[in-house]
Amino acid sequence: MGRHERLVDLADVDSDGLVVADLGCGTGRTVRRLLAGEHVPATVHAVDQAVDLDDDLLADPRVVSRVADLDEPLPFADAAVDRIVSMNVAESLADPAQFLRECARVLRPGGLAVIGHTDFDTALFTSDDDALTRLLVDRFVAVVPDWQVRADGFMGRKLLWLATDSPFELLGVHSWADAHRRFDEGSLAWKIAMGMVAAAADDPDLSGRAAAWIGSVRRLADEGRFLFAVTDVVVVLRRP
Repeated sequence: MGRHERLVDLADVDSDGLVVADLGCGTGRTVRRLLAGEHVPATVHAVDQAVDLDDDLLADPRVVSRVADLDEPLPFADAAVDRIVSMNVAESLADPAQFLRECARVLRPGGLAVIGHTDFDTALFTSDDDALTRLLVDRFVAVVPDWQVRADGFMGRKLLWLATDSPFELLGVHSWADAHRRFDEGSLAWKIAMGMVAAAADDPDLSGRAAAWIGSVRRLADEGRFLFAVTDVVVVLRRP
């Protein structure tokens, strides 16, 4: 079971006709899993700062694409939604606590919010140089990419205290770290490794070592000796 299947499972869509919001939906991988479940929502609101949904999801009458700034009030009336799913959004928000308060506002009493985040500081790579790998991960966690206003590589582990300070009842905390053996372009390991290289770009010495590190990791993957994992943390919250 992958990340998006787990998120949908935790959302507990236990009857047909529910209204679900995926906040920070991206291309719609979680939306797709919601529509494939045993109980199908009446509406899935796919919300993000820009429309990036796959074309078939945009054409699905059950999916409503919404463009919204998640630092602003959510585009729903009070108590209008039965379930919320949100993955890897909190680090980019100016006020994650306010975001949770907004989630509580728009959920119906008894509704669930499944809020998750990758804890990027836990990234694990097989490599020939453990010390360099740790240095590159630390640099990746510390540097905010040019295309982001803010980032927090420790956000996964911070979700619990955000949840306990929120208006929600905390139902559970879950985590997983799936094993990946791919290091081709487009794989999760490759994407994070490219972020590590980009974070080292302003240091000529480290940048050169990072480029060589990529080559060594690619060789390990070609030899079938590569492993990557990173921890996702999820809190499941219920609106009283």
